[in-house]
Amino acid sequence: MSAREVVAPRSRDSIGAVMRDAMARPLADYYMITAVTAALTGIGLFMVLSASSVYAMVTTGNAYTFGRWQLLVAIIGAGVAVVLSHLNQKAYILIGWVAIAVALVLLAITIIPGGPGSAIGGQQAWLKLGFLPKIQPSEFAKAALVVWGAAVFAQPARSRNLDNMKSLLLPYLPVAGLVLGLVLAEKDLGTAVVIGAIIVLQLWFVGAPGKVLAFLIGLGLAGSAGVVLLSTSHRARVVAFLAERFPFLHLTSTATSDQPNNAIYALATGGWWGTGPGASRQKWGGLYNGAHTDYILAVLGEELGLFGVLIVLILLFVLVFTAIQIARRSDRLFWRMAACGVAGWIMVQAGINTLVAFGLLPVIGVPFPFLSYGGSALLACFIGIGVLLAAARHEKDARAELEARRSRKHDLVGGVVVARPTK
Repeated sequence: MSAREVVAPRSRDSIGAVMRDAMARPLADYYMITAVTAALTGIGLFMVLSASSVYAMVTTGNAYTFGRWQLLVAIIGAGVAVVLSHLNQKAYILIGWVAIAVALVLLAITIIPGGPGSAIGGQQAWLKLGFLPKIQPSEFAKAALVVWGAAVFAQPARSRNLDNMKSLLLPYLPVAGLVLGLVLAEKDLGTAVVIGAIIVLQLWFVGAPGKVLAFLIGLGLAGSAGVVLLSTSHRARVVAFLAERFPFLHLTSTATSDQPNNAIYALATGGWWGTGPGASRQKWGGLYNGAHTDYILAVLGEELGLFGVLIVLILLFVLVFTAIQIARRSDRLFWRMAACGVAGWIMVQAGINTLVAFGLLPVIGVPFPFLSYGGSALLACFIGIGVLLAAARHEKDARAELEARRSRKHDLVGGVVVARPTK
C-alpha cells in the first residue's frame, strides 16, 4: 500500500471527525443558524438589487430603490433577531399571547370596508397606519401563530393531558382558525396556505390524531377552492396554469401574463453556471414586477445558473435541518414546538415559491424566505430566526456552556478586582 493510500483515508477520516466534533459542540446549532441566515440574506440582498433594478428605474427613476429598502429592513431584522435570541421562555410566552391578539386586530382592520387596508393585485392584505410604512399583517401572523401555539401547548396542565381532545384543540384551533379565516377574507391565498400548513404541522408535532389532521386538510382545501372561485385574479391564474400544463382539459384561459413561461425561459437560459451576476434578460420585461418577488428564484437561476439555485436550496435545507436538530436537542416542550413551527413555516414557504418558479404550481403570491423583496416578509423571517436562536441557546448543553462562560467571566472580573493594589 502506497503512502498516498494510507494518508488519504486518514485525512478524510480526520476531516469527518473534525466536522462531527464541531457539530456536537453545545452552541453549534446557534452558530449554524447564524451563518446560514447571513449567507441567505447576503444572496437575497444582491438578488433583490439585481432583479429589481430595471423595474425600479422605470417606476421610481432610481435603480437602487428596492435594494436600499431591503437592506434597511435586513439591518433592522438582524437587530430584532439578536434581541429575540436573548429572551427566555417566560418572555416568549407573554410575547406570544400579545402577538396573536395584535395580529387578530390588524388582520381585522385590514379588511374593514373603507378602513386603512389597501388592495394590491386583488388582495386586501396591506395596511397603512399613520406615518408608518405599509405593512402586510398576515406575514407577522405566521410568527405570532408559531410562538403563541408553542406557548399554548407548553402550558404544564395542558402538556400533561394532550391525549385529551379538548386540551389538544382548545383554545388553539378556534384562534388559529380565526387567523386563517381573516387571511382568506383578504383573498391572500398564498399566505393562507402557509398559515394552514403551520396549523396542521403544529398539531402534528404535538401528536394530534390522523383523523383530525385529515379533516383540517380537507377543510383547508375547500377554503382555498372557495377563494379561487370568488377571486377573479386567482381564478384566472389557476385556469391559466391548468390550461398550460394540462391541454387535454380544453380550458379557455383569459390570463394575459406570460410570466410563468418567462420564468422557465430564465431558468433554461441560465444553464449550469448562469449568464453572470446582473446579466438577466427576463428582468428587462419578461418578468416585469415579479422578477424581484414571486420569481426571484428564476432570476437567480438565470444569472447564477443551476449551481446558484442548488446553493440556495442547500442553505435552506441546512437551516430547516438545524431547526429540527434544535427541537430534538431541546428538553422543554415550548422550545421544541417553537423550533418545529419555524422549520415547517420556512420549509413550506420556500417549497411553494420554488414550485411556482419551476412552473409546477400556479402563482399564489408566496415569497421565497430571505430572497424575495418585501419588508414584512423579510422582517417576519428574521423574527423566526430570533426564535430559533433563542431555542438553540436553551438547549440543555448550550445552557450549561453559557452558564460556564458567565461563571468564568465573573471569576475573571472578580480576580482583577481583588488583585488591584490598595493605596
